[in-house]
Amino acid sequence: MIIDMHCHAHEYDEKSINEFVSQGILIVSVADNPITSSKNIALGEKYKGSLVPCVGIHPWEASKYSAVDAEKLIVQAIENNVKCIGEVGLDRLFVAKTIDKQMSIFQRFLEAARTYDFVFNLHTPRTWREVFELLVKYDVRRAFFHWYTGPIDLLKDIESMGYFIGINPAALIQEKHRRIIEKAPLNIIITESDGPYKYKSMRLNPFLIKDTIELISKIKEIDTRYVIENIEVNAKKILGLP
Repeated sequence: MIIDMHCHAHEYDEKSINEFVSQGILIVSVADNPITSSKNIALGEKYKGSLVPCVGIHPWEASKYSAVDAEKLIVQAIENNVKCIGEVGLDRLFVAKTIDKQMSIFQRFLEAARTYDFVFNLHTPRTWREVFELLVKYDVRRAFFHWYTGPIDLLKDIESMGYFIGINPAALIQEKHRRIIEKAPLNIIITESDGPYKYKSMRLNPFLIKDTIELISKIKEIDTRYVIENIEVNAKKILGLP
């Protein structure tokens, strides 16, 4: 099984999603706001077993929403048996001016984590350690740091807490992302696409995950099949799948 732990599937048409899942790709679809959260829930019902829906408010969208909207999404998640909260977190790189709004929304999701054991699918540019410390403070058991390019020394702490990091096709051209592959143990890595995001010359998509797996295999000098099997184990662990 190929794992896409972070994809904006609601941005794709039905034909594309059908092509992804027909190739044996398990998609975790993150949301940007309440509207796309509802779209994800519908996709989760339609592609049950092949697409895991998340609800959330992206830090880039925080200026438009509040902790009250986060509370409504928590209720929606509970009512629809959705266990993944994402894309959520903090961003001091691209939208530092809205950090107070971001924090208010993120803290509401964190407060609910103790009770509902949510999986956090995280966005954390320039807040890697800050978000990690908040996860620990709020007793979050399951967390995934999407597109990890954070501090190398934080990898040990992430591993010690049983959290995971995302490696995506950007590593094919992004040196700092490749460096994470070199340093991170395989037991905390899960592949992702972040599709359909455009990064430099690349339009990221789930089909590129196979190239990402080959890159991980090459850098770590281990068999591709072994990489696939271990990433699948990691994904099932964080998602609570059999």
